[in-house]
Amino acid sequence: MTRPGRLHPSPEAALLPAALAVFNDLAQRGLAHRWAMSVRSSQTFALNLFAPLDADGIRDVLSLIGLDAARTEPAVFEWSDPDDRLRERRPGSPHTTQVDVVLRGVSPTGVRLAALIEVKFTEVDFGECSAYANPANPHPEVCNSAGLFGSQPDQCFQLANHGEGRRRYDTYLSGIPIVLPTGANDDGGCLVRRGRSQPMRNLALAHLLLAEREADRVAYVVCAPSAHETIWRRFSEVRAAFPDTAERTVRPLIAEQVAGLQPDGGGALADHYPTNGLSWATSGRRSARDARAPATTTQRAP
Repeated sequence: MTRPGRLHPSPEAALLPAALAVFNDLAQRGLAHRWAMSVRSSQTFALNLFAPLDADGIRDVLSLIGLDAARTEPAVFEWSDPDDRLRERRPGSPHTTQVDVVLRGVSPTGVRLAALIEVKFTEVDFGECSAYANPANPHPEVCNSAGLFGSQPDQCFQLANHGEGRRRYDTYLSGIPIVLPTGANDDGGCLVRRGRSQPMRNLALAHLLLAEREADRVAYVVCAPSAHETIWRRFSEVRAAFPDTAERTVRPLIAEQVAGLQPDGGGALADHYPTNGLSWATSGRRSARDARAPATTTQRAP
């Protein structure tokens, strides 16, 4: 979770002009994060990265993650399934999995493309499973068993939804390939009881879009600064656990490369974030045209 740290005095100080309009809309809809004014806010960072992109920039971001689009749609922020087909809502808790940024496009041959992008700025891990440490969990042995949902989805407390219906993560993830971790990456229990839980929920949404024929190819993407070695290490563990399928991929996206695709080549963003592990000196102030060419700088992400 992003802690408050130092705070910006106002949204106008925290956000680039194109991002400010999007933030104001999110705030009106109750989707602004609690610590959005923190200088370490991942939501604010996501808006500053993606909101300034024009249609060409969105197309080039999709290309960076292996989705070649002839046409694109504007970026959507804090997206969640309006029909709650994962069945996450329950009385007293309207929360559903929200995707930081969704990019959509159509390939030259008519293939419908979607990218579900999770943006990490200073966080050192992904979110854990809330059911794992819940003292009300009647089947802790499932959490301590290997496999996805401890290989016992019918006994998984997270899927049971605390007695109010049943979450459907396993419905949409049924049959996908998984690779159980070994060595230091294996904590001896359910594959998603710790830091792989948040990516699992995004992957469930990705496979939902495919199953419901709302997209033909989907990429689950993690976007972070190139030098954020901790989150890239955790991403590598997620990517190893969930191999690509024919229609769904897992891809890294370097924040500095996205910034270089903004109309000003990322100059305003570089001024806004002069430190925080962002390698502007090597990749942040390229022109938009140069940024769309294959990167020549060495990146630390996988």
